[in-house]
Amino acid sequence: MDRGSDSALFDALQGILPEQTLTLIQAHMQDPQTALRAIWQQTTTLTQKATATLSPVLAPLVQRGMQALHDSPDLVVLAFVLAAFVLVIQVISFVHRTMMYVTRLAFRLMGWALFFALLAFVCRRGPEATIRDVVVFVSKLAGYASLVKDIWWSEYQKFDAQTKRGGAPAGTRGAPSGGYTRSSNSAW
Repeated sequence: MDRGSDSALFDALQGILPEQTLTLIQAHMQDPQTALRAIWQQTTTLTQKATATLSPVLAPLVQRGMQALHDSPDLVVLAFVLAAFVLVIQVISFVHRTMMYVTRLAFRLMGWALFFALLAFVCRRGPEATIRDVVVFVSKLAGYASLVKDIWWSEYQKFDAQTKRGGAPAGTRGAPSGGYTRSSNSAW
């Protein structure tokens, strides 16, 4: 490496790395026998050759591109708008993925907490008392479901009686007063 780039690199790393690491890096960079020095020299040489070879070809293209951008600032504005749009979409996507992760994690934690709470309940009450409590709970739930079914069935019977009774006003041709119609082929 040439001394100018070495000193600039070391000045940049001065506040970031500790002194011992900095002296070790400097010793390895200045020693011509190290692999780091050889890789750096090969990379620098290859980059300089590629730049020298491609410069006559790419310089006019870059110049034309810069001139085209200078002549039509609308393209630059459009590019900035599209870049901002892509950035916003990426941020929204990141927020969405983060929220989905946190929500999934919360539901998993809640599921495991429920599992351990049920396990603690079974351990505290004992298996026989727990089974008895589950049977009582299921029977009460079945009684409630039966009550809801009976209320629904009685309301359905009232509605069916209203629709069969008729009593439709003139001009509706047998339509029920509630505006509901019943076809003769219907199972309901």
